[in-house]
Amino acid sequence: MPPVLAVPDIPPPTSARPILDARTEPRPALRGPIDDLETRPIARRSGAALGGPALVCWSIVAAAGGLLLAAVSVGGFRIADHVLAGALVQLAALGACGAALRTRGWERLGSGAEVASQLLLAGLLAPLLSVVAASTNLPYRDEDLLALDLALFGFDWAHVIAVARGWPLLVEVLSHVYASLLLQLTILVAALLVIGRVARAQAFCLAWVLTLAATVAVFPLMPALGGYLHFGVARADTHVLVTAAWHHVEILAPARAGTLSALTGDTLGGIVTFPSFHAAAAALLAWGFWGVPVLRWPALAVNLAMVAATPVIGGHYLVDVLAGLVIAGLALCVAARLVRAATPSSA
Repeated sequence: MPPVLAVPDIPPPTSARPILDARTEPRPALRGPIDDLETRPIARRSGAALGGPALVCWSIVAAAGGLLLAAVSVGGFRIADHVLAGALVQLAALGACGAALRTRGWERLGSGAEVASQLLLAGLLAPLLSVVAASTNLPYRDEDLLALDLALFGFDWAHVIAVARGWPLLVEVLSHVYASLLLQLTILVAALLVIGRVARAQAFCLAWVLTLAATVAVFPLMPALGGYLHFGVARADTHVLVTAAWHHVEILAPARAGTLSALTGDTLGGIVTFPSFHAAAAALLAWGFWGVPVLRWPALAVNLAMVAATPVIGGHYLVDVLAGLVIAGLALCVAARLVRAATPSSA
């Protein structure tokens, strides 16, 4: 009879986890504070958790609305456009519905309505208040801004524009980039909500509203015509496709003279030179799109081009651009901190 071979008793593995060399472990992706909020359990980041930043945003919008009412009541201004007045009321109602939905657990739908309402209300109130602010009629500061450009950066605005005339195709491309602001804003907010990045959408919205508020607050202290009007450069002598750098004076001049009292849809054009909201918006949009991986790099390229386009297409001075970027950076820091503080950490 052949001998029986003994089978060694091998203990079962103590863990079901595959045995892998430590070097094969996947490396964690780099994430920021707002990214971390998106991966926390739903129970830990309910709609009510984002109520703090939303409340701050609503407080700013309400303060802007109060200032506009004060201008209408005692400042001699009047809202002469029933469509505009109706839009303000309807947007406020949309925001109230969104807040109610958010606090009842419909986080994505409610936050979407709330963010859209806040952005649109701020976008209407800011230009109206800039008209009111322009009535302070402080002296134009174009010469001071030009001097700062030369002293800080050695930047000669008139020389740069003269060089740009030799690059007509580039100027036309930059014109389209400069005009893409509202389209980018719409795509970004929709994309963030579709992929569930609600915290980032709320942080972006708050930063946008803070930046608009700061821009309008600074504007009356440093009013300016912008390079094209200051140097008397006609649009026909350039290849710029956007007319804002020339047409804003149609609102700015009567507002400063005190002859513009009727606030209508025609007074919603931007009249702020310093600080540049276009430059600030480019920074905010680039940050917002960073949370949408498929659009991250294309959006970064477009918004870097928008910053570069701001002096050439918008007639801004370089110091306007720097001021806008600084304001946007500060607004993002405040917004990100508020959103993170309002969201409980995971257990």
